[in-house]
Amino acid sequence: MTDLQFVTLDVFTSTRLQGNPLAVVTVPASLKDKLSQATKQKIAQEFNLSETVFLHEAADSDSQQQQRNVDIFTIEREIPFAGHPTIGTAVLVKYHLHPHVDTLVTKAGPIGLASQADNQIRAKIPHNVHLHSKTLADVIGGNTAYPGLCPVPQIRDAELKAPVFSVVNGMTFVLVKLPSLDLLGQVGTSYRLDFDALPQPLLDEGWRDSLVCRYYYVDLGEEDGEKRIRSRMVELGFEDPATGSAATALGSYLTLNEEKRGTRFRVTQGVEMGRKSDISVETTVRGSGSGGVELEELWLGGTAVVVLKGSLTVDI
Repeated sequence: MTDLQFVTLDVFTSTRLQGNPLAVVTVPASLKDKLSQATKQKIAQEFNLSETVFLHEAADSDSQQQQRNVDIFTIEREIPFAGHPTIGTAVLVKYHLHPHVDTLVTKAGPIGLASQADNQIRAKIPHNVHLHSKTLADVIGGNTAYPGLCPVPQIRDAELKAPVFSVVNGMTFVLVKLPSLDLLGQVGTSYRLDFDALPQPLLDEGWRDSLVCRYYYVDLGEEDGEKRIRSRMVELGFEDPATGSAATALGSYLTLNEEKRGTRFRVTQGVEMGRKSDISVETTVRGSGSGGVELEELWLGGTAVVVLKGSLTVDI
């Protein structure tokens, strides 16, 4: 038996019991090769949160190393990147464990960290953005009764025509724009769309090994130089209070296809479920050979607060 130390944090909030809960399990260097994928998956299922992070500590001889490797698990699978695990782990590392660490290494690539005032973190997100060629309407056709679509006609129509966008290969979102907060409030958790069982592949060739979720949003206009967004992520049978990866996908998509310039976004999520979360996204662009723009830098920002500390006993 081995005891692993863990911390839970509420992310994208400075108020406990708001935001999105996250568990971070510290893995000593001596256990790196002993803690199997299957065991990590079972630990994530034990916490039963939207994501659980495994933070790999450096060996004593490398303790001043400025990066730490992380693995991110949902209750169903490992994923290459997710936003609230990045910000929550970054706050834990920079402000509670190792202030000298400036990089988290995910399966999607290294993420640079920058400290900000009031325990805020900015994380430079690796990106490999891709707008897929098909929509749900293309693969489902005119079947508006298809299982898993929203029963509210106006929301369902928006789901069917929404762009499908990957922020990295492995993290894909159907970006469902709604015209009002009233409609956003009518999005429910009682229906789940099985993206793996669609009549034909939704994602382009080479991008199909991916988590796919619907991300609903309302554009609230610009205020103080920021584009304001209200959003909800309802998928996998539950509602996520804050989805940083989806917010970065949305910010990237809007930058490239609507704004055509570097943009700052302020995304508020989780209001309807009583766990308000504040997510910041910032993009920069450069000119592309076709006369348009391409994404240069993608930054995700927020903070987190520690809620629980403890130990987890596993048989390894």
